Amino acid sequence: MDSRPAAPAKRRSSATSLIFTLLFVLIATGIAYVLTVNASRGNLFAGGSTPLGEAILANVQRTVTSYAGNPFSAALVLAAACLVGGLHALLPGHNKTITGAYLVGTRASYRHALLIGLATALSHTASSVVIGILALSSAGQIASTQYLRWVGLPSGLLTVGLGGWLLWRHLRHGGEHSRESGRLHEHTHDHDHHHDHADPDKATLGGLVALGLAHGLIPTFDALAILLVALNIGQLAFGLGLIAAYSLGIAAVLTAVGVLFIRAQLIILDHPAFQAVSRRTPGVAAAVVIVLGLWLLLRTAVAFL
Repeated sequence: MDSRPAAPAKRRSSATSLIFTLLFVLIATGIAYVLTVNASRGNLFAGGSTPLGEAILANVQRTVTSYAGNPFSAALVLAAACLVGGLHALLPGHNKTITGAYLVGTRASYRHALLIGLATALSHTASSVVIGILALSSAGQIASTQYLRWVGLPSGLLTVGLGGWLLWRHLRHGGEHSRESGRLHEHTHDHDHHHDHADPDKATLGGLVALGLAHGLIPTFDALAILLVALNIGQLAFGLGLIAAYSLGIAAVLTAVGVLFIRAQLIILDHPAFQAVSRRTPGVAAAVVIVLGLWLLLRTAVAFL
């Protein structure tokens, strides 16, 4: 009688483990592919696209040019645009590291990882559309060029501010906790610490949106190329759909990476042997976000030298 309720739970656990394993294999395979391609080009950490992404993007552009309202063709090219976005998100860059650091540092849930992905998709779409429309006029081209030159500044400041806010919350809680622990019995302190420590470091809606905006403020050139082709042939609605699909591809990969970071935290950092490390995780994660934000600012400044 006792074994019956355990069977469905065991099956759910096995299914969950299988899903996470497949997710990890897919992400690891994609990253291995783009790293191998970049290494063959002489720069392991180069940006840009992969041959597969470039081929799919060229096919998307050809389909947009010859688009005649065929629903089947539209569905295929939308899926292709989503795949190009996913490949772009797998390229070496700071976004995945910042996403993982924030989610682990705030002990976020899978729902928070999804919210970051959706905020990133929305901001990517918006920035690409604005830049693409501006590029249709001479004055707009000048404005978009200046935006692309300076966009690293607000993105970097937003990232540094987010990291500083996380660090301030963590340090403030640490000071308050130290003062309170002097008035508590040792056993009570140990019990309360486990339950109260994570509360001030929880993810917030504002932090999630800020992180999504920091990712999406910089439009990608693949998205701009798709939109410009659509604008030039008068297929604005279809082009916007392709940009949305492309951005969802980026968001899907960032969400998946975030889920894997959270899963790793649940497995490793919450283990009793790693409790000391787990207590320092929010502070370390905040420092990582700050450093990466400073790197964005430095990279923008170097571009003007």
